[in-house]
Amino acid sequence: MDAERFEAAYRRIWGALRTPGEPGLSSHARRLLRLVPAGGAISLTALAERLQLPKSSTSVLVKSLAEKGLVTRARDEADERRLRIGLTDEGRRRLADDTLLAPEALARALAELPERTREALLAGLEELARASDRLAGPPATRRPRRGGPGGPGGSRARPEPK
Repeated sequence: MDAERFEAAYRRIWGALRTPGEPGLSSHARRLLRLVPAGGAISLTALAERLQLPKSSTSVLVKSLAEKGLVTRARDEADERRLRIGLTDEGRRRLADDTLLAPEALARALAELPERTREALLAGLEELARASDRLAGPPATRRPRRGGPGGPGGSRARPEPK
């Protein structure tokens, strides 16, 4: 019953406050950008596994993002057969600007709550996030999530309401 109440409320919040996808970036592209470590790189194979896409489709997506200047492609120095994908400065900027919920609308909605309710809500959500992380296990062992635009369903995100 609690899970149903949470999901119903989450769907209403998501529907009212979500931001549209960034023009020119598909949901897979946004998810891919979120999977690339900010200060490092990830293999093409690992990206394909986490996106639950064929390696060939992931390669096409990476090539498109590289052409847009959002990612770099380089051979792994330790294993020349492997391709390493990294974020460019522009990719990091676009990722930082890519929010799940409209910040101003979210701030206005939170401001309408009494301070005590707002603090309890945020503390509860933070605790729920920690519990979810514990249940999901370490990032390397988590199953890839399905869903929306690099947000709900993407890495660093929750399931997208339908």
